[in-house]
Amino acid sequence: MKNNEIQGGLHKSVINWYPGHMLKAQHEIKENLKLIDIVIEILDARVPFSSSNPLLQELIKDKQKLIVLNKKDLADSTITEKFLDYFEKQGIKCIAVNTQIASDIKKIIDMIYMLGKQINYENSKIKINPIYRVLVMGIPNVGKSTIINKISGKNRLEVGNKPGVTKRKQWIRVAGNIDLLDTPGILWPNLSDENIGVKLALTGNINLDVLEIEELACKGIEYLIHIPRYTKYLMEKYKLTEEDMQLEYYDILEKIGRKRGCLISGGNVDMEKAARIFVDDFKNGKIGNISLDEVKGNE
Repeated sequence: MKNNEIQGGLHKSVINWYPGHMLKAQHEIKENLKLIDIVIEILDARVPFSSSNPLLQELIKDKQKLIVLNKKDLADSTITEKFLDYFEKQGIKCIAVNTQIASDIKKIIDMIYMLGKQINYENSKIKINPIYRVLVMGIPNVGKSTIINKISGKNRLEVGNKPGVTKRKQWIRVAGNIDLLDTPGILWPNLSDENIGVKLALTGNINLDVLEIEELACKGIEYLIHIPRYTKYLMEKYKLTEEDMQLEYYDILEKIGRKRGCLISGGNVDMEKAARIFVDDFKNGKIGNISLDEVKGNE
């Protein structure tokens, strides 16, 4: 397979993946917004632009907003810092978190209180501490329910074990006067930019069943080869040489398969198995801390 042959196999399945339950979830979010004080959008720190749903931006409009860059432990920390600065310059509060770190979870709670204090309650007849109603939203598998469970201190939400699993909406009381509303993850109807779909698949945010796994792996190799520091990660992880890096992407994947023992009869490589190993390594940060979106100088 030549490098230019990997361009056509992904596009059709990616742009049309919009299950009916996601349209229902979009309507539910719209209906609940009148009850909401603060919106938290959970993004994947590795792909902040690609994991931000433009439909959600239209829905929330002028609500107080906090962006949480989740999975910072899997992202390139240098790129994450640039994104934090980028969102702050847009006037949007933003923090990066690792859900395994208690102090990171506390940062989310502290930010909710800070944003809540900015809301004008002067006309309210209730003089006691207000209850902040917070909508938590994001695309599938970005970590919304995990974050809510960590904030509440209990495993009270239904968490799907694969991208695209939906859940009924649930209100969770936190810290006495914060009500969190979790919503099913929704994608947008038309992923017109194929690269967005590829990035979401490589980071585990959409279901791999809708993509050709070998072509997806080749796209992942292509991304890594075009950024020198990531090329180094690729070479070190799979013990590849500079000479290997001159091969076609598919041939590099075959090399990876041989290194990982994905052999079948005749000494050939099981390319599907090799691709799944590579994509799994990529998704779980086993190759290195990699970010696929970047803040450009004019953004």
